[in-house]
Amino acid sequence: MQGHTGKELYAQYENETAAINQFATAHMGLATGQTALKVDQYVIACVPYRLSLKGATLVAVFSRDELVFFQRYNGALAGLTLIFQPSGSAQPLKIFARCTIKSLAPMKGKDSIGLIILDWKPCPPDLEAIVGDFFLLLDRLKVEYEDFRDKRIAMNAEVAKAMGFNNYATIRYEGQETKAALFALASNKLEFLVPIQAPAMEVGKEAQVKLFFRAYQFQVAATVAESAKLPNGAQKLAVTIGFSPELVDLIEHYRFSERFLPRSVSAAQAPGKAADVAAGGQG
Repeated sequence: MQGHTGKELYAQYENETAAINQFATAHMGLATGQTALKVDQYVIACVPYRLSLKGATLVAVFSRDELVFFQRYNGALAGLTLIFQPSGSAQPLKIFARCTIKSLAPMKGKDSIGLIILDWKPCPPDLEAIVGDFFLLLDRLKVEYEDFRDKRIAMNAEVAKAMGFNNYATIRYEGQETKAALFALASNKLEFLVPIQAPAMEVGKEAQVKLFFRAYQFQVAATVAESAKLPNGAQKLAVTIGFSPELVDLIEHYRFSERFLPRSVSAAQAPGKAADVAAGGQG
């Protein structure tokens, strides 16, 4: 636990909540599809949606009658079983957490999906260590986000291979999604070439970018910072982004491995060639 006691972690992160996405699942070692909530004599298969040192939010599928039935257990004591696969361990870690069902209600707009909010009684030490270490990781990556700011990495074939980039990205702008060619990145900035068919993207407007890497597929909110029309009709685009733990984690691993890669990996990709690919090779 990197020298932090349970009390120190709780004091530091008691008000933090972790969204359980692909990134969190990978770093926590959470085994998907193996979480179960036992209340009374019933066992509910569920999926962690958020975790904190105070409690959890779970997602489960119910029929309408089941949802009405289980709402009678609001305020009841329950037990949650979670399975983790710690890094470097051959044996899974099974954690049983005693809890109180704070509320069980349908997800807004999805009547068959129930949100179950739990309070720990108390948080088990092993779970506290896993969740606390994840918050420590996020804090470290936030520092590296600043360290890597504006340190541009040209996305050529060798870099794509080293970072596990699947050479696929999309930009959603004013309701329209467009494929885009990523040709450079930093922790706070992404540079693209988008095809002729894409809408003209104006500086200062908001967009959503989705990036596809082998390790993670993730979405980031972006703001158009630069936009220029190339002679062939494609757009050269730069967007600024906030902190993305997935992207910073990928950059961190790349920077570490960069010293062992061939010199050609750091060569910049010629924008003109990438523009031709973006303009002619994507629909």
